[in-house]
Amino acid sequence: MLETAARYINRHSQTIDLRSRYANEQNQADITQLRVSLNETLRLFSELATYQRQSQEEIIQNQEEIRQSQEEIIQNQQEIRRIWEYLLNQSGNGRSGN
Repeated sequence: MLETAARYINRHSQTIDLRSRYANEQNQADITQLRVSLNETLRLFSELATYQRQSQEEIIQNQEEIRQSQEEIIQNQQEIRRIWEYLLNQSGNGRSGN
């Protein structure tokens, strides 16, 4: 009976060892996959940060171009107003010559 118990304990112990080794191997595989996924996520975040920085730089450049265009429009409007006033003055102080 002690021999049977010893064999049972031995087999049970081997089964536990095998399961434990399998679980450890599976855990290592899971950890490796998790690291790969984490590295991929970090790479994607880095690319996103680069894209956002480039987009922000483009937005700033576009805003500057818009500001310059608005200044040009204001200058053109002022020039048109001066020309219009000059023409009105030349045609009899704002009255048509009809």
